Amino acid sequence: MVAQSDKIWLFAEKLACTTRRYFTSFTPEFTGSALDLSAFNCDVVVCLSNMTELSSRKVVICDPDQSWPERFSEISANLKKYLSAGSASYKTIEHIGSTAVPGLPAKDNIDIIIIVANAHDAESVVDALLHEAPADSHYVPIGDGGIRGRISLKHCPRDLEKDQSVYILCEDNPDSMLMARGHRALRDTLRAPEHKWLKDEYGKTKIELAKTSTSGLEYGRRKNPIIRKILKAAGWTDEDIIAEQALDHRVSWDDDLPY
Repeated sequence: MVAQSDKIWLFAEKLACTTRRYFTSFTPEFTGSALDLSAFNCDVVVCLSNMTELSSRKVVICDPDQSWPERFSEISANLKKYLSAGSASYKTIEHIGSTAVPGLPAKDNIDIIIIVANAHDAESVVDALLHEAPADSHYVPIGDGGIRGRISLKHCPRDLEKDQSVYILCEDNPDSMLMARGHRALRDTLRAPEHKWLKDEYGKTKIELAKTSTSGLEYGRRKNPIIRKILKAAGWTDEDIIAEQALDHRVSWDDDLPY
């Protein structure tokens, strides 16, 4: 009888190979059909099934949680351990998104970017998070997740109450660096005391949109006007904002695909 841990590793290996066939890192195109989960004879397939379920799940915005920075620190420490064990080179690991802004309501999901020098290092990071993380707490690559210029990874098994998302961005890829610049601009602008009014407006907007949006994709699209306002406050030009928001090509994706 195959041990559960062996089944998990087999699943991870098969999923990694299949994902690379269907998605191309750092390109905008989704190049295949939906992943065929029947190929994976493994109980852990529920992880990917949960991703599919989440695409149509209503967004839940939580009150600000003082534990979010601590959770990032714990996750970051584990990521560094896995990357070191896999001899994977990287530049920085950063906390982004609303959970990185004290006092801001957010989805209970810790968003993290790993900056690497080039595509070769990005591949090494993906391999390390697949092979060096423990079987009961590893990362599943899901292509660019619908946003050009990144490699998206989801933690498996998913914890829907305390989720995490990891994105690999590459310094020699213009789309990646535009995305990194956008993440940092949003985070740093909303952290600044002089923009507390903007943080409060953003928080109220998120709460209202979550009540009336039918999916995460709709919620994300409807946030674009307030995101533009924040980026303008950060000194971005209209051209930069248009280019940054054009990276998101999820509008043409099937809601049933796992992001």
